[in-house]
Amino acid sequence: MAGEPRFEVLWPLSRRAVRAATAAPRLPDLNGSTIAELWDVIFRGETIYPLVREYIRARYPDVKFVPYTEFGNFHGAREREVIASLPGKLKAHKADAAIVGIGA
Repeated sequence: MAGEPRFEVLWPLSRRAVRAATAAPRLPDLNGSTIAELWDVIFRGETIYPLVREYIRARYPDVKFVPYTEFGNFHGAREREVIASLPGKLKAHKADAAIVGIGA
C-alpha cells in the first residue's frame, strides 16, 4: 500500500438519540372499548372522524368514542398545554385506545 493516499473518515450516522420502544398490544376486540379521537385541526377531521366512527361502529356496535373536541388542538399556540393535559383527560374518559389525526 505504499504510495496510496490515506484519508480519515467520519461515520455519517450519529448515535441513536431515542431508545426504541415496543408498541402497546392491540385490543383484542373494540366492543366495550372507549376510543379517544385526537386531532391537530389541520386537515378535514370534521369530515374524516364521523366516517371513521361509522366504519368502526358497523363492525363493533358496542364501541364508544370520545370526540376530538374534548381534547383540544394539539398543534398550535396551546400545544404544550394541550399535550400536558392529555394523560389526565384520557384517564378521565377511560380511553382504551386513541385515533390520532395529524394533518394530510
